[in-house]
Formats: sequence, C-alpha cells, structure tokens
Amino acid sequence: MKRYEILLFDADNTLFDFSLAERTAFHTAACAESLPYSDALYRNYSSVNDGLWKRLEQGEIPIDFLKLERFRILLSLLGEEDDEKAVRLRDTYESALAEQDFLIEGAEPLCRELAPDYRLYLITNGISRIQRRRFSKSAVAPYFSGIFVSEELGAQKPSRAYFDRVFSAIGNPDKSSVLVIGDSLTSDCDGAIAYGLDICRYNPARLSDEGRAITYTVTELNQLAQILNAGGSNDGSCI
Repeated sequence: MKRYEILLFDADNTLFDFSLAERTAFHTAACAESLPYSDALYRNYSSVNDGLWKRLEQGEIPIDFLKLERFRILLSLLGEEDDEKAVRLRDTYESALAEQDFLIEGAEPLCRELAPDYRLYLITNGISRIQRRRFSKSAVAPYFSGIFVSEELGAQKPSRAYFDRVFSAIGNPDKSSVLVIGDSLTSDCDGAIAYGLDICRYNPARLSDEGRAITYTVTELNQLAQILNAGGSNDGSCI
C-alpha cells in the first residue's frame, strides 16, 4: 500500500542547482557594475547572503530588507558606501537569477516517474518573481500541481504559519499522507518535524543531522523513488 499521497519538494539545492544559479547570476551582476569578480568575492557574497536568509527564516528581518542589504554589506566590505550601486546590483542579480533553471542531476526523471502516482508541490523560501520564473522555465514544471513561495504566503519555512498556509491551499490533507523532501536542516527538516510531517533529507555531502529525527536520508535523488516504491518503509537511510 502506498504510504504517501502528496510530496512537498523544496526547490533550491534539492531539485534546482541553486549554487550554480547563484554563482552565474552574481557573476553577471558583478561584471555589470565593474566589481572585481573573483572566487573570494563570490564567497563573501554567499556568506553574507546565507546569514541574512537564516535571519529571515527566524523572522528577524523582512525579505525586502534582505534583497538590498546583502549588496550594501558586500559593497561595504569593498570599502564602498553606495546605495544606488547596491540597488543596481540587486536588480541585475534578481533579473539574472530568474533565468537560471539548472536542475540537480536526476531531478527531471524523478519527477516524471513520481507525477502519475503522487501530487507534487514545490515549497520554497524566496522571491516570488525569481522562483516562479525559474520554475516555469524548468523541465520539472509540468509534473507539479502548484508552487508555494514564502514571499507570497507572508511566511517562510520553517514557521508553522508557512505550512499552515500550504496545507490550507492543498485541502488540509492528513499529515501522515504527506512527505517533505529537502536539503536544509533548518528550513526543511526543522519545519517538517515541528509540523508533524515525515521528512526525507537530500544529503549528497553526507553531513550530520545534528540529532534531528530525520525520517529518511538520500544521497542521490533516485533513491527517493526506491523509498516510495517500497511503500515508505521507515528504515531511515539510503546512505
């Protein structure tokens, strides 16, 4: 008997290769503003951006603040205080990022295999126009019944409010029929666990779960189909 009926997929670094998308978009923005692009500059941006997203997940800052602040901070690290330049960087970066629809290896065949038997939804923290554009351009879009972007919902993973709004939109299914699939310990795993949902962590780097009660772990996306085909038997891990 099939254990799950609905699969809630995280987007970035679960189905979409956000690391490649981010680097590509940042390179475009940096070159447009004649910044001295280098791996070190990108790492600085990524570190600043990741820190701000963690604060957003905790409800400490709004997303509009994040969009611009990451570039203000980056410019300050370069010894520049130029809000107009930060605005141009923001706008160019967001436009470039919206065009990056790179997928993780195995994402399209996995979704194609699962779509006939499950309802697939995308659950993502992000900026609406970027996430919707990337999703609509991608090869996985035809397999999904909907997409839920935190900016539109007015709440972000891992908050209960985010999952409440998703569940309301999909008909308030029994939680036992829903599986969350994501890579992030904080937004995906913590959010799912706190809401009473099973979670499959995509963990190709085999990082620690830090004591969390993860239902399943996969290191390759095709392992998810193996779990589901086995009826969601709770043996913990495909590693």
